Amino acid sequence: MLRKLMFFAVVFTLSSVALAQIKTRQEARTEQSSKVADPAPECAATFTSGTDLTLTQFCVTGAGNIAQFSVDGVEMIAVEQIGEGYGICDETPQARYYDYYYVDSGNWRSTKQITVNGNVVTITRTTSDGLWQLKQVITNIPATALGPGSVKISMALKNLSGVSKNVILMRWADVDANSDASGNDFDFTNQTSYGLEPISGFGLGSTNNTFNAREQGAFALNTFEGPDPCATWGGFLPASLFHGDGSIGQSWQFSIAPHASSTAISTYKPI
Repeated sequence: MLRKLMFFAVVFTLSSVALAQIKTRQEARTEQSSKVADPAPECAATFTSGTDLTLTQFCVTGAGNIAQFSVDGVEMIAVEQIGEGYGICDETPQARYYDYYYVDSGNWRSTKQITVNGNVVTITRTTSDGLWQLKQVITNIPATALGPGSVKISMALKNLSGVSKNVILMRWADVDANSDASGNDFDFTNQTSYGLEPISGFGLGSTNNTFNAREQGAFALNTFEGPDPCATWGGFLPASLFHGDGSIGQSWQFSIAPHASSTAISTYKPI
């Protein structure tokens, strides 16, 4: 079956700007020592719901990263180098914007608009060239007696320029299920990607909730480094599982008219 994301090429390379090569955890720890030495994330809002097996907690940073996610006290993201966030590729002309918590593209305006209202965090950012506005609405879906909680992420990308643009929007997470930085299994379907610790049974999945994009699909990568939003697509794992230190994500392609917006929604949930 041909996947929808055929507009990309076969191999998902890493960004030469952000992540020049696949690194070992120790190399990443050395380069990002200020972040890695203390994995406690810098959170603007933290949500906790449920008890015992359904106990779910996650936090949202001021830039809109999900920098911590745990279920039943077992951490899935805030392990060693913390990686979670979003990437944008402006294809006309090509430009990259990303923020993966441990590294960003450096071309965002410093001012952020942040509001917290009950279970909803809204964060609006603008790129430094003034071409794009990203409005994230991050919603806590509380745990119930029927299961653990989840986090719904809506990303509305607005074209501030005077011309129509083709754009790729991504959501990505370095999953370290069961606080295990190297021994997870990763795989994906058309709309869902996941990482899990096979012995403990804990894991975290990302599900697509958007079906109006020109192209969309889930992916899993055999690296813990954030992807280049403009890299050729692929990085799809083979039919067999990848076991190691990988990551998961979603990708959407839109054509956005001047001063119009397109929205991509996905959900993180324990599996």
